[in-house]
Amino acid sequence: MKKPVFLVLFIALIIIMCSCGCTGTPPKNPASQGTQQATMITTTAPAGITTTVSQGRVIIDERVNIQSTISKKYAFEDYGYQYLYPKDSFTISVNSDKPVNVLVIDKGDELRFPTVTPAWNTDLNKDQWDYTPVVPAFSQSNVLKKDMTFTIKDKSSYFLIIDPRYGANQEEVHFDLKVIKR
Repeated sequence: MKKPVFLVLFIALIIIMCSCGCTGTPPKNPASQGTQQATMITTTAPAGITTTVSQGRVIIDERVNIQSTISKKYAFEDYGYQYLYPKDSFTISVNSDKPVNVLVIDKGDELRFPTVTPAWNTDLNKDQWDYTPVVPAFSQSNVLKKDMTFTIKDKSSYFLIIDPRYGANQEEVHFDLKVIKR
């Protein structure tokens, strides 16, 4: 008695698979025989969820805790980029619990940077900290959570600096940093 029930279930399963197109053989298309075809897949994130597609090479990805009285310096050379060239492009993503300034400076300014105290200067830009005599290749002030993209204009050795020093309090600053070479 068990054999006919099993046979009926097996046949029903095969019929269902064939009617769903789940036979494992792709449909024949005479126009595409002998050529490979790329398939585009489009996905949509559910409402309320954001997705980020990272294109490029991640060169820095770390979580940092520093005192607000010091800055954190990253030499691009330490990550395989002795020189950055015109049109080299990078995206810097910062997520900090307290505002920080983000600067990219060249080798000449890197030597002067330790002696500079940032000063508030709205003549430069609205809400901008001034690091004169240092002239950054890129800078953003008061960053909490931001993705910033910049492109190099002149060949040089460069440094990325995350600077919370303008704060009067001596407290710890926590930030996540990701740098992607585009």
